[in-house]
Amino acid sequence: MRIAFVNATKKWGGVKTWCLDMGGALQEQGHEVWIYGRDRVFIERAHAMGLRAERVEFGLDFNVALIGRFVRHFRRDRVDRVVVNVGKDVRSAGIAARILGIPVVQHLGGPGDLRNTFKIRLTQRLIRPRLVACSEFVRRELVTSVPLLRRYDFVAIHPGVVSAETPAASNGPERVILSTSRLDPDKGHAQLLDALAALVPQALPFRVVVLGVGSEESRLRRRAEALGIADRIRWEGFHPDVRPFLQQADIFVLPSFCEPLGIALQEAMAYGLVPVARRAGGVPEIWPAGMESLLFGDAEGGRGLHAVLSRVVAAADAELFEWKRRTLEHARIAFDLRQQGRLFADWMQAAEPSPTDASGAS
Repeated sequence: MRIAFVNATKKWGGVKTWCLDMGGALQEQGHEVWIYGRDRVFIERAHAMGLRAERVEFGLDFNVALIGRFVRHFRRDRVDRVVVNVGKDVRSAGIAARILGIPVVQHLGGPGDLRNTFKIRLTQRLIRPRLVACSEFVRRELVTSVPLLRRYDFVAIHPGVVSAETPAASNGPERVILSTSRLDPDKGHAQLLDALAALVPQALPFRVVVLGVGSEESRLRRRAEALGIADRIRWEGFHPDVRPFLQQADIFVLPSFCEPLGIALQEAMAYGLVPVARRAGGVPEIWPAGMESLLFGDAEGGRGLHAVLSRVVAAADAELFEWKRRTLEHARIAFDLRQQGRLFADWMQAAEPSPTDASGAS
Protein backbone atom coordinates (compact mmCIF):
# COMPACT_ATOMS: atom_id res chain seq x y z
CA MET A 1 0.00 0.00 0.00
CA ARG A 2 0.92 3.66 -0.40
CA ILE A 3 -0.12 5.35 2.84
CA ALA A 4 -0.22 9.01 3.87
CA PHE A 5 -0.39 9.89 7.59
CA VAL A 6 -1.68 13.42 8.21
CA ASN A 7 -1.45 14.98 11.68
CA ALA A 8 -2.57 18.52 12.49
CA THR A 9 -2.03 18.43 16.28
CA LYS A 10 0.21 21.02 17.93
CA LYS A 11 1.29 19.37 21.18
CA TRP A 12 3.41 16.26 21.36
CA GLY A 13 1.44 13.29 22.59
CA GLY A 14 0.68 9.64 22.02
CA VAL A 15 -0.95 10.29 18.65
CA LYS A 16 2.31 11.65 17.21
CA THR A 17 4.27 8.73 18.62
CA TRP A 18 1.71 6.37 17.10
CA CYS A 19 1.97 8.00 13.66
CA LEU A 20 5.75 7.76 13.57
CA ASP A 21 6.00 4.28 15.04
CA MET A 22 3.25 2.86 12.82
CA GLY A 23 4.58 4.67 9.76
CA GLY A 24 8.05 3.25 10.38
CA ALA A 25 6.69 -0.27 10.92
CA LEU A 26 4.63 -0.16 7.72
CA GLN A 27 7.57 1.15 5.71
CA GLU A 28 9.76 -1.64 7.09
CA GLN A 29 7.11 -4.12 5.88
CA GLY A 30 7.42 -2.79 2.33
CA HIS A 31 4.61 -0.23 2.23
CA GLU A 32 5.33 3.31 1.01
CA VAL A 33 4.68 5.96 3.65
CA TRP A 34 4.33 9.74 3.64
CA ILE A 35 3.98 11.92 6.76
CA TYR A 36 2.35 15.36 6.81
CA GLY A 37 2.14 17.53 9.94
CA ARG A 38 2.29 21.02 11.31
CA ASP A 39 4.76 20.42 14.17
CA ARG A 40 8.39 20.98 13.20
CA VAL A 41 9.81 18.51 15.75
CA PHE A 42 7.37 15.86 14.47
CA ILE A 43 8.58 16.32 10.89
CA GLU A 44 12.25 16.37 11.90
CA ARG A 45 11.76 13.15 13.85
CA ALA A 46 10.09 11.56 10.81
CA HIS A 47 13.03 12.53 8.62
CA ALA A 48 15.46 11.07 11.18
CA MET A 49 13.54 7.78 10.91
CA GLY A 50 13.96 7.74 7.14
CA LEU A 51 10.32 8.63 6.44
CA ARG A 52 9.26 11.06 3.73
CA ALA A 53 7.73 13.97 5.59
CA GLU A 54 6.49 17.47 4.85
CA ARG A 55 5.45 20.32 7.11
CA VAL A 56 1.98 21.78 6.54
CA GLU A 57 0.21 24.90 7.82
CA PHE A 58 -3.43 23.90 8.12
CA GLY A 59 -5.21 27.25 8.62
CA LEU A 60 -9.00 27.26 8.77
CA ASP A 61 -11.19 24.17 8.65
CA PHE A 62 -12.21 23.12 5.12
CA ASN A 63 -9.31 25.16 3.67
CA VAL A 64 -9.95 24.93 -0.08
CA ALA A 65 -6.35 25.69 -1.05
CA LEU A 66 -5.01 23.05 1.32
CA ILE A 67 -7.57 20.48 0.15
CA GLY A 68 -6.39 21.14 -3.42
CA ARG A 69 -2.78 20.74 -2.34
CA PHE A 70 -3.51 17.36 -0.76
CA VAL A 71 -5.44 16.29 -3.88
CA ARG A 72 -2.37 17.06 -6.02
CA HIS A 73 0.02 15.29 -3.61
CA PHE A 74 -2.13 12.18 -3.21
CA ARG A 75 -2.67 11.93 -6.96
CA ARG A 76 1.02 12.49 -7.71
CA ASP A 77 2.16 9.84 -5.21
CA ARG A 78 -0.69 7.43 -6.07
CA VAL A 79 -1.65 7.21 -2.39
CA ASP A 80 -4.24 4.51 -1.74
CA ARG A 81 -4.87 4.99 2.01
CA VAL A 82 -5.00 8.23 4.03
CA VAL A 83 -4.76 8.09 7.83
CA VAL A 84 -6.04 11.13 9.75
CA ASN A 85 -6.95 12.06 13.31
CA VAL A 86 -9.82 14.26 14.47
CA GLY A 87 -9.09 17.89 13.68
CA LYS A 88 -8.05 19.95 10.71
CA ASP A 89 -6.37 16.94 9.14
CA VAL A 90 -9.67 15.11 8.58
CA ARG A 91 -11.29 18.33 7.31
CA SER A 92 -8.56 18.86 4.71
CA ALA A 93 -6.67 15.66 3.83
CA GLY A 94 -9.79 13.60 4.57
CA ILE A 95 -11.83 15.61 2.09
CA ALA A 96 -9.05 15.42 -0.51
CA ALA A 97 -8.97 11.64 -0.14
CA ARG A 98 -12.75 11.46 -0.43
CA ILE A 99 -12.65 13.51 -3.65
CA LEU A 100 -10.15 11.04 -5.10
CA GLY A 101 -12.02 7.97 -3.86
CA ILE A 102 -9.20 6.98 -1.49
CA PRO A 103 -10.26 5.11 1.66
CA VAL A 104 -9.80 7.23 4.80
CA VAL A 105 -8.77 5.73 8.13
CA GLN A 106 -9.42 7.85 11.21
CA HIS A 107 -7.31 7.10 14.27
CA LEU A 108 -8.99 7.93 17.59
CA GLY A 109 -6.84 8.22 20.67
CA GLY A 110 -9.25 9.35 23.37
CA PRO A 111 -12.91 9.09 24.43
CA GLY A 112 -13.37 12.81 23.84
CA ASP A 113 -11.92 12.86 20.34
CA LEU A 114 -15.38 12.99 18.75
CA ARG A 115 -18.50 14.56 20.20
CA ASN A 116 -22.11 14.26 19.13
CA THR A 117 -22.27 17.67 17.43
CA PHE A 118 -23.66 18.67 14.04
CA LYS A 119 -20.17 19.52 12.75
CA ILE A 120 -18.79 16.12 13.74
CA ARG A 121 -21.77 14.20 12.33
CA LEU A 122 -21.53 16.16 9.07
CA THR A 123 -17.79 15.50 8.79
CA GLN A 124 -18.19 11.79 9.46
CA ARG A 125 -20.94 11.44 6.85
CA LEU A 126 -18.94 13.43 4.32
CA ILE A 127 -15.65 11.55 4.77
CA ARG A 128 -17.08 8.10 5.65
CA PRO A 129 -13.86 6.92 7.33
CA ARG A 130 -13.03 3.56 8.75
CA LEU A 131 -12.31 4.01 12.46
CA VAL A 132 -9.55 2.59 14.63
CA ALA A 133 -9.26 3.31 18.36
CA CYS A 134 -6.16 2.85 20.49
CA SER A 135 -8.10 0.70 23.00
CA GLU A 136 -11.38 -1.08 23.50
CA PHE A 137 -12.10 1.40 26.32
CA VAL A 138 -11.92 4.31 23.86
CA ARG A 139 -14.01 2.48 21.25
CA ARG A 140 -16.77 1.71 23.78
CA GLU A 141 -16.86 5.28 25.11
CA LEU A 142 -17.08 6.78 21.62
CA VAL A 143 -19.88 4.57 20.30
CA THR A 144 -21.82 5.38 23.48
CA SER A 145 -21.36 9.16 23.18
CA VAL A 146 -21.68 9.38 19.36
CA PRO A 147 -24.36 6.87 18.25
CA LEU A 148 -23.59 7.46 14.55
CA LEU A 149 -20.29 5.62 15.01
CA ARG A 150 -22.09 2.33 15.64
CA ARG A 151 -22.71 2.10 11.90
CA TYR A 152 -19.03 2.37 10.98
CA ASP A 153 -16.29 -0.22 10.66
CA PHE A 154 -14.78 0.55 14.06
CA VAL A 155 -12.08 -1.59 15.67
CA ALA A 156 -9.60 -1.28 18.52
CA ILE A 157 -5.95 -2.03 17.72
CA HIS A 158 -3.41 -1.32 20.43
CA PRO A 159 -0.36 0.71 19.39
CA GLY A 160 2.86 -1.23 19.09
CA VAL A 161 6.30 -0.52 20.52
CA VAL A 162 9.80 -1.88 19.99
CA SER A 163 11.04 -4.01 22.87
CA ALA A 164 14.53 -3.95 24.33
CA GLU A 165 16.68 -7.07 24.23
CA THR A 166 16.97 -7.22 28.02
CA PRO A 167 15.29 -5.39 30.92
CA ALA A 168 16.64 -1.98 31.88
CA ALA A 169 19.77 -2.29 34.00
CA SER A 170 19.36 -2.16 37.77
CA ASN A 171 20.76 0.91 39.53
CA GLY A 172 21.87 -0.95 42.64
CA PRO A 173 20.12 -0.31 45.94
CA GLU A 174 18.78 3.06 44.76
CA ARG A 175 15.59 2.62 42.74
CA VAL A 176 15.05 5.05 39.85
CA ILE A 177 11.41 5.98 39.33
CA LEU A 178 10.42 7.45 35.95
CA SER A 179 7.33 9.40 34.85
CA THR A 180 6.88 10.62 31.25
CA SER A 181 3.39 12.17 31.19
CA ARG A 182 2.38 15.73 30.39
CA LEU A 183 2.35 17.88 33.53
CA ASP A 184 -1.38 18.61 33.44
CA PRO A 185 -3.95 18.16 36.25
CA ASP A 186 -5.53 15.00 34.82
CA LYS A 187 -2.20 13.18 34.88
CA GLY A 188 -2.18 12.83 38.68
CA HIS A 189 1.34 14.10 39.46
CA ALA A 190 0.21 15.82 42.67
CA GLN A 191 -0.79 12.44 44.12
CA LEU A 192 2.51 11.01 42.91
CA LEU A 193 4.46 13.67 44.83
CA ASP A 194 2.46 12.97 47.99
CA ALA A 195 3.15 9.24 47.64
CA LEU A 196 6.87 9.88 47.12
CA ALA A 197 7.02 12.10 50.18
CA ALA A 198 5.48 9.30 52.22
CA LEU A 199 8.36 7.02 51.21
CA VAL A 200 11.00 9.26 52.82
CA PRO A 201 10.29 8.34 56.47
CA GLN A 202 10.64 4.68 55.48
CA ALA A 203 14.30 5.35 54.60
CA LEU A 204 13.83 3.76 51.17
CA PRO A 205 16.54 4.67 48.62
CA PHE A 206 15.01 6.22 45.51
CA ARG A 207 15.27 9.10 43.08
CA VAL A 208 12.80 10.32 40.49
CA VAL A 209 13.09 11.49 36.88
CA VAL A 210 10.13 13.43 35.47
CA LEU A 211 9.81 14.05 31.74
CA GLY A 212 7.19 16.37 30.34
CA VAL A 213 5.91 19.92 30.36
CA GLY A 214 2.48 21.33 31.04
CA SER A 215 0.27 23.74 32.90
CA GLU A 216 1.06 22.24 36.32
CA GLU A 217 4.86 22.33 36.13
CA SER A 218 5.46 25.38 38.34
CA ARG A 219 2.90 24.28 40.92
CA LEU A 220 4.34 20.77 41.05
CA ARG A 221 7.87 22.07 41.56
CA ARG A 222 6.66 24.22 44.46
CA ARG A 223 4.79 21.25 45.92
CA ALA A 224 7.94 19.11 45.76
CA GLU A 225 9.83 21.84 47.63
CA ALA A 226 7.12 22.06 50.29
CA LEU A 227 7.12 18.27 50.73
CA GLY A 228 10.90 18.20 51.16
CA ILE A 229 11.59 15.92 48.18
CA ALA A 230 12.87 18.44 45.62
CA ASP A 231 16.42 17.08 45.96
CA ARG A 232 15.22 13.62 44.88
CA ILE A 233 13.51 14.79 41.68
CA ARG A 234 15.10 15.72 38.35
CA TRP A 235 12.75 17.66 36.06
CA GLU A 236 13.87 16.94 32.49
CA GLY A 237 11.24 18.80 30.45
CA PHE A 238 10.13 17.60 27.03
CA HIS A 239 12.04 14.88 25.14
CA PRO A 240 10.57 13.33 21.98
CA ASP A 241 12.82 10.30 22.47
CA VAL A 242 12.47 8.79 25.95
CA ARG A 243 14.56 5.67 25.32
CA PRO A 244 17.76 6.93 27.02
CA PHE A 245 15.73 7.56 30.19
CA LEU A 246 13.98 4.19 30.02
CA GLN A 247 17.36 2.48 29.88
CA GLN A 248 18.36 4.05 33.20
CA ALA A 249 15.17 3.48 35.22
CA ASP A 250 13.72 0.68 37.35
CA ILE A 251 10.09 1.67 37.92
CA PHE A 252 7.59 3.49 35.69
CA VAL A 253 4.66 5.31 37.28
CA LEU A 254 1.49 6.32 35.41
CA PRO A 255 -0.76 8.08 37.95
CA SER A 256 -3.23 9.46 35.33
CA PHE A 257 -6.83 9.55 36.47
CA CYS A 258 -8.07 8.02 33.21
CA GLU A 259 -5.62 7.11 30.47
CA PRO A 260 -7.13 6.12 27.08
CA LEU A 261 -4.45 3.42 26.87
CA GLY A 262 -1.01 4.70 27.79
CA ILE A 263 1.56 4.42 24.99
CA ALA A 264 4.13 5.79 27.45
CA LEU A 265 3.27 2.82 29.69
CA GLN A 266 3.73 0.46 26.75
CA GLU A 267 7.16 1.97 26.00
CA ALA A 268 8.21 1.54 29.61
CA MET A 269 7.03 -2.08 29.77
CA ALA A 270 8.87 -2.78 26.50
CA TYR A 271 12.08 -1.82 28.31
CA GLY A 272 11.26 -4.03 31.27
CA LEU A 273 10.48 -1.28 33.78
CA VAL A 274 8.26 -2.38 36.64
CA PRO A 275 4.88 -0.73 35.96
CA VAL A 276 2.81 1.07 38.59
CA ALA A 277 -0.46 2.63 37.41
CA ARG A 278 -4.03 3.54 38.25
CA ARG A 279 -6.65 0.94 37.35
CA ALA A 280 -8.56 3.21 34.96
CA GLY A 281 -9.34 3.69 31.28
CA GLY A 282 -7.52 1.40 28.88
CA VAL A 283 -4.62 0.57 31.21
CA PRO A 284 -5.97 -2.86 32.35
CA GLU A 285 -6.15 -3.96 28.69
CA ILE A 286 -2.37 -3.97 28.37
CA TRP A 287 -1.42 -4.97 31.92
CA PRO A 288 0.79 -8.04 32.49
CA ALA A 289 -1.18 -11.03 33.78
CA GLY A 290 -0.33 -11.89 37.37
CA MET A 291 0.91 -8.38 38.22
CA GLU A 292 -2.47 -6.79 39.02
CA SER A 293 -1.26 -6.04 42.56
CA LEU A 294 0.80 -3.21 41.07
CA LEU A 295 -2.36 -1.42 39.96
CA PHE A 296 -4.13 0.89 42.42
CA GLY A 297 -7.75 2.01 42.31
CA ASP A 298 -9.33 5.45 42.19
CA ALA A 299 -10.85 5.02 45.65
CA GLU A 300 -7.39 4.34 47.09
CA GLY A 301 -5.94 7.54 45.60
CA GLY A 302 -2.55 8.64 46.87
CA ARG A 303 -2.61 6.04 49.65
CA GLY A 304 -2.95 3.26 47.13
CA LEU A 305 -0.15 4.66 45.00
CA HIS A 306 2.09 4.96 48.05
CA ALA A 307 1.36 1.38 49.09
CA VAL A 308 2.34 -0.01 45.68
CA LEU A 309 5.43 2.20 45.37
CA SER A 310 6.54 1.26 48.87
CA ARG A 311 6.33 -2.43 48.00
CA VAL A 312 8.22 -2.06 44.70
CA VAL A 313 10.95 0.28 45.97
CA ALA A 314 11.56 -1.96 48.98
CA ALA A 315 11.65 -5.17 46.91
CA ALA A 316 14.79 -7.28 46.88
CA ASP A 317 16.89 -7.21 43.72
CA ALA A 318 15.76 -10.70 42.72
CA GLU A 319 12.06 -9.83 43.00
CA LEU A 320 12.54 -6.56 41.14
CA PHE A 321 14.37 -8.35 38.31
CA GLU A 322 11.62 -10.99 38.06
CA TRP A 323 9.00 -8.25 37.68
CA LYS A 324 11.15 -6.64 35.00
CA ARG A 325 11.60 -9.91 33.13
CA ARG A 326 7.88 -10.72 33.18
CA THR A 327 6.96 -7.21 32.07
CA LEU A 328 9.33 -7.30 29.10
CA GLU A 329 8.12 -10.75 28.03
CA HIS A 330 4.51 -9.54 28.21
CA ALA A 331 5.30 -6.52 26.01
CA ARG A 332 6.93 -8.73 23.38
CA ILE A 333 3.86 -10.95 23.19
CA ALA A 334 1.06 -8.40 23.60
CA PHE A 335 2.08 -5.33 21.59
CA ASP A 336 5.23 -5.80 19.56
CA LEU A 337 5.41 -3.03 16.94
CA ARG A 338 5.87 -5.35 13.96
CA GLN A 339 2.95 -7.49 15.08
CA GLN A 340 0.64 -4.48 15.59
CA GLY A 341 1.79 -2.97 12.28
CA ARG A 342 0.74 -6.15 10.46
CA LEU A 343 -2.64 -6.13 12.23
CA PHE A 344 -3.22 -2.51 11.19
CA ALA A 345 -2.13 -3.12 7.59
CA ASP A 346 -4.27 -6.25 7.27
CA TRP A 347 -7.30 -4.38 8.59
CA MET A 348 -6.75 -1.46 6.20
CA GLN A 349 -6.55 -3.85 3.25
CA ALA A 350 -9.46 -6.04 4.29
CA ALA A 351 -12.49 -3.96 3.35
CA GLU A 352 -13.79 -0.93 1.60
CA PRO A 353 -14.53 2.32 3.50
CA SER A 354 -17.58 2.26 5.72
CA PRO A 355 -20.38 2.74 6.40
CA THR A 356 -21.85 1.40 3.19
CA ASP A 357 -24.86 3.62 3.73
CA ALA A 358 -24.05 6.88 5.53
CA SER A 359 -27.17 8.76 4.49
CA GLY A 360 -29.47 7.86 7.38
CA ALA A 361 -30.03 9.98 10.46
CA SER A 362 -28.83 8.99 13.91
